[in-house]
Amino acid sequence: MAFTEQDMQFEETGGKILSFFADNKFYAFMITDVTDIIEIPEITFIPGLPDYIKGMMNHRGKAIPVVDFRKRMALPETVYDDRSCVIVVEINSQQAGVIVDRVSDVEDILPDMIARSPVEGATVKFFISESKKRISLLDPERVVRDRR
Repeated sequence: MAFTEQDMQFEETGGKILSFFADNKFYAFMITDVTDIIEIPEITFIPGLPDYIKGMMNHRGKAIPVVDFRKRMALPETVYDDRSCVIVVEINSQQAGVIVDRVSDVEDILPDMIARSPVEGATVKFFISESKKRISLLDPERVVRDRR
């Protein structure tokens, strides 16, 4: 997927991100892609879905898919704990939940902190160097949808 107008604006002016933690690394979504952060709810298993989709959850009266971030990114599996949560993202007016180890913070990002990913259409859109950490800013559509 090509860079959107929103991506180009972020690269030029910066903006807010929601950072989260998985496997000792920082990742993030643009705050404009996030609609909610919730405790891990009851998830209904649906047979035949890719293994990274844990199932479906009821979120405000809608059934939405739930993606296990670690499985999706081929990270080692872990037991989720009371700090683990679901980040609800919206992609083209459809929502999906992404289970993460823990949410870190909403952060203001300046243009000089941003480097565009060298791989066009990759899961990581930008790399952000912020204080003493590096954050991979993700394309929520690539995280949630099948890559085939």
